[in-house]
Amino acid sequence: MFECVLLPLTVLLDRFTIKMSRPSSSGSGKSPVIPIPSTMATPIKPMSPVRNNSPASSIVIFGSQAQQRREFLQHLTNWSQDHDASVHFHGEISLLPQRARGGSRELELGQPVACILTDTSYPDARQTITIKLYPPQQHPKPSQEDWAFRRDSFHPTPSQPPTTKPDRYKLVIRSGSGWMSSRTYFSKLYFAHLPTTLQPHHALSFYLAKRSPQPPPAAKDTTTIRPLFHPFPLLPAELQDLILITAAGLTRHYNLRSNDYGPPVLTRQSELQTPISLSTLLRISKHLNAALTPYILHSTSFHFGLTGFTNFLWQAGPVNRACVRRITFHFGKLALLHCIRWFAPDPVFELFEPPVATNPRSLQFFWRAQIQDLLQDLRLRELAIDVTGVPVGDLGMVVACLRGAFGGVERVVFVDGGNRVVDGGLVGQGEGVRSWREMCGGYFERYMNRAYFFRVELLKEGGEGVGRIMDGDRGFFDVGFGDLGVKGGEDGEDG
Repeated sequence: MFECVLLPLTVLLDRFTIKMSRPSSSGSGKSPVIPIPSTMATPIKPMSPVRNNSPASSIVIFGSQAQQRREFLQHLTNWSQDHDASVHFHGEISLLPQRARGGSRELELGQPVACILTDTSYPDARQTITIKLYPPQQHPKPSQEDWAFRRDSFHPTPSQPPTTKPDRYKLVIRSGSGWMSSRTYFSKLYFAHLPTTLQPHHALSFYLAKRSPQPPPAAKDTTTIRPLFHPFPLLPAELQDLILITAAGLTRHYNLRSNDYGPPVLTRQSELQTPISLSTLLRISKHLNAALTPYILHSTSFHFGLTGFTNFLWQAGPVNRACVRRITFHFGKLALLHCIRWFAPDPVFELFEPPVATNPRSLQFFWRAQIQDLLQDLRLRELAIDVTGVPVGDLGMVVACLRGAFGGVERVVFVDGGNRVVDGGLVGQGEGVRSWREMCGGYFERYMNRAYFFRVELLKEGGEGVGRIMDGDRGFFDVGFGDLGVKGGEDGEDG
């Protein structure tokens, strides 16, 4: 009964639902607008870039800034070596520390850069300045065709185009609201400090007023500013070498003695203050180093005491060792003992074997082998021996030990405090010896009461033991070697 009533109702409900879901024929054909909740209608904001604060990124930034500082400092160094310099000012210019500059500021040519300026006369009176450094301008050289086209027949000109002079770096410094050339700025600064130099009673007040609370800049960030003599490279090469050698205080002698064994012989030269040192002279340029090093080694007599000789030969290197021509030794009263330890032939050393306090014990033999090997590179034109304090009876054996140790010696001379000795008796000490047996026997007799001159076993055996050991090697100890070639002459003679 109810089924007959429900069936028509179900059909009507389905038709009504289909009609509501169809689009309206009177509209534009678009689907009905469905309202959206307010929470979904909020616009989406664009995502901000994520900052990279990783340690790897910080390392890359720090390395880039350090490279930039090195490059700018190299530009400053190039400027300091060739610029329109003030003839008075001596000082230093340094880059500000990275923490004081700030990480965002870059060091670029042509841009303002904050630096620290230091006057050598008042190293603590530092001031912060702003500079602009400009690189050299590249001027293209005119070609032959362009130069011929530009020539004016009314004005005689050379047939060849002029050579362009290389440009220099230019440095300007902020002064007030403008910029001032470095030459003018440094000259004004020098004359501003000059009254305190001429009047010492004003120096203290100036120092206290100008003293900077900042710590001194690092040496690696600093460039020296000094007067330059630009016509110097135009001088003849011989005159340039003479000026540089005079500035370094070089004479025919160079003292490398240690003060542990008394004052240096060349007291007059050592007390003289020179504008530059020898190391500074050889670091000016590679060209000067290559030209002056062989000349200095050939013409200079190097003076040594009991120490420092092996270090000199080692640091000189094989090329420079071959250029050394003159050596002077100042051994004093221990001359013969020193020669037996390091310069004597192996049979003589093995006979006496004077002890040396080394740890380990074998280090003595390594040092001896090292110096014997280095000496073979030396071909001396003159070997000088200072006889001050040396017993006369030891001179012959000293000469024999030294002549045999070097690769070659043309002549041996005796000196006394730097002057040549022309004493026939001293020269005869080197010419009258004929064998090692005679010299070794005399050495043992003179010093047999001193334990540090011999090994302990030899002292127990006495003179008979020394003779027995030498009899076992007659081929060395009994063969004569003739004249030792000891010569005399006036001071200043060039052999």
